[in-house]
Amino acid sequence: MESRRELIELVREQAQIERESVARLSETEQKLGTGAAKLLLVEMRCDSQKHAAVLEAVVEALKSDQSAESLWQQAFSGFADPIIVKREIENHKTLSRSMAAHIQKEMSKTDDEAVRTLLQHLREDEKRHNDILDMIAQKCYRMIP
Repeated sequence: MESRRELIELVREQAQIERESVARLSETEQKLGTGAAKLLLVEMRCDSQKHAAVLEAVVEALKSDQSAESLWQQAFSGFADPIIVKREIENHKTLSRSMAAHIQKEMSKTDDEAVRTLLQHLREDEKRHNDILDMIAQKCYRMIP
């Protein structure tokens, strides 16, 4: 299937771009003197590292069995895997809610605008992350036998 090979190649290229971004950001981090500037680059680098890892996993999934099943069905075809994933998603969502509450307390303890802005961004990132986990959980739960 040509379109599948093309997709794999596109995803590989994107993963390479993310890895290049990680390397560039790491170098730049070392050159910076201020904490706030380094924090922003650390966050960007970590996002790119995560994106590269996810893209590499997508490539591996696409290279696996090319049956008519969707990727969700392939990923959760066994009995134990979806149950384990469901449990871990629920555990992580609970932890995420705790982290968001903790960040809110931290924000209430500072008047420093830069610190508040960074903490607010982390809180929003946690919420976005939780929303994504909800979507994944819904798809995963449909696959549980």
